[in-house]
Amino acid sequence: MSPTDAYLYAMEPFNNARSAPDDLTEADKWALGIGITRAKEQCDLHSQEKFEAEDLLAEGKLCIFGQDYEPARHRLINYIALPQPKAPEVGRLLLARAFIGLGSIDSAESQMESLVSLFPYDASIHLGIDMVIDAALASDATDDLAIVPRLNELQLPHTFDALAHGGSLTGNGDSVDAAMLVRDALRVADTLRRNFKPEDAAPIVDRLRTAVAAPTILSSASYPAIQNALTRYNMFQQPTPVREFHGMELTVAKGNMARVVPLYDTDPAAHRIVHSSGSHTIIRTLDDRTLVLVFSLASPASSDTIHKILDRLAHDHVTPGMKVIAVSSFAANIGVDTPTPQLFEALQAFRALLPPKLPTLIVPGPLLQPFAIDMWPAAILFDGKGRVRWLNTISGSDGSIRQMVREVESPVPVDLPPNPN
Repeated sequence: MSPTDAYLYAMEPFNNARSAPDDLTEADKWALGIGITRAKEQCDLHSQEKFEAEDLLAEGKLCIFGQDYEPARHRLINYIALPQPKAPEVGRLLLARAFIGLGSIDSAESQMESLVSLFPYDASIHLGIDMVIDAALASDATDDLAIVPRLNELQLPHTFDALAHGGSLTGNGDSVDAAMLVRDALRVADTLRRNFKPEDAAPIVDRLRTAVAAPTILSSASYPAIQNALTRYNMFQQPTPVREFHGMELTVAKGNMARVVPLYDTDPAAHRIVHSSGSHTIIRTLDDRTLVLVFSLASPASSDTIHKILDRLAHDHVTPGMKVIAVSSFAANIGVDTPTPQLFEALQAFRALLPPKLPTLIVPGPLLQPFAIDMWPAAILFDGKGRVRWLNTISGSDGSIRQMVREVESPVPVDLPPNPN
């Protein structure tokens, strides 16, 4: 990599953490809550006033921030109907957000179709399509879920076009790099193969491999993340590279971890962490259906996401008969597989945020490396037959969580086609 790309690559974990949904400190959440309350109050105060020109857009933004979606919808519809609005693209993007807030996903889809037809395709439109897809995936309504393949089809040609012309998108202050473009294209392919259309998924992946072989992408900071995304995609229905998880268990009791010095076996095949006392914990993944939630201190929102996942599993009565564990490694937290007392203390504090009964392990880095996880949290679903049923990162959004849980809820069909890639 060039020095510039090397720097971007080094900064990627930090940037990923900053861009994760709900990845806010308690102070951030408190301040955001005050801001939302203020915005809603001001939106309500202006509800009977008439606005013109750009004030309509400003009022729409205000009401969106205050999560008051009906007045936002009204203001924004009036704004985009103006003869010459200054920011019609932004107005339609905000209108789509208002429709999502009102539960009208099909109307949000209509705005995306209008944006693609009326404006040059840019990062804000791409992210807007992602937003509507995520809202549709969060729903269990048949009509909402039917929106996903339509928007996939709308987005995919522009994704390939962006990869062919520099590998990134910008627009309205947003940016989308090549790694995100690849992940979105793989989302389309994954949807097809899980719907028993591997013959439609394979050309997408083949075309992606050709696109990312371009010199500008090969030498970019995004390339390692692209390779990781392809690796995760290819592990679907493949035998798991890890037969069992050996790890040191993080307990809820305060202070015990800071006094433990882990020692690694010299045999790399053993992949064990052994306490100074000689005890260790073994979790086998082949005997039962197992959901492994992978977390990192690099993403503090991991704890909130894990809670949401477990709440959804409990709500849908999915957990009986299935193991659920949380794992991490020292390398996933600090880049190297070497512990420090400060890291132990930080992991123990993080562990206190998780449910007390959730088995939580610190495993050797080599155990997680084959799964190519570079953003957290992530999930690995083992089908109980020695195969990887689902493997991907989870943004923490409602759609990402519901999509993963939906896969957990699905029985493993005996005639599911193998991964052709």
